[in-house]
Amino acid sequence: MGFDLNKKNLSEIAEVGYEFELRIPGSNEKTGAFIKVRGDQSKVVKAYIRKKFDEINVRNNSKRKGNDVTLEEAEEMAVESAVVRIIDWKGIEEDGKAVPFSKENATRILSEHSWIREQIQEEASQQLNFLG
Repeated sequence: MGFDLNKKNLSEIAEVGYEFELRIPGSNEKTGAFIKVRGDQSKVVKAYIRKKFDEINVRNNSKRKGNDVTLEEAEEMAVESAVVRIIDWKGIEEDGKAVPFSKENATRILSEHSWIREQIQEEASQQLNFLG
């Protein structure tokens, strides 16, 4: 009996997503907030990475000066990269009010809270999260 690739298609499994609970950095304290993310192997994430790679190549091949990525642009790309991985969230609040998931809310929150962005990237990169 062989190994059926269709039963363990990482791209499809990664697209379905994995939910994790946010933890306070350094303390591992649970927050009660959960984020469902696509894995790095998902088609959506791979398409995003290809698009950014192409944009950077075009920029780097340009004859114009000033092609270096600024720190601000690098941070914006990090936020965008994390946002594309989010499928949904629950339990995220501001001033006691639930913050519904949207691209706009995610962009704002991940710009303000890099520790959340880092956890999203970490969880999305762990293939074992998507094989359970």
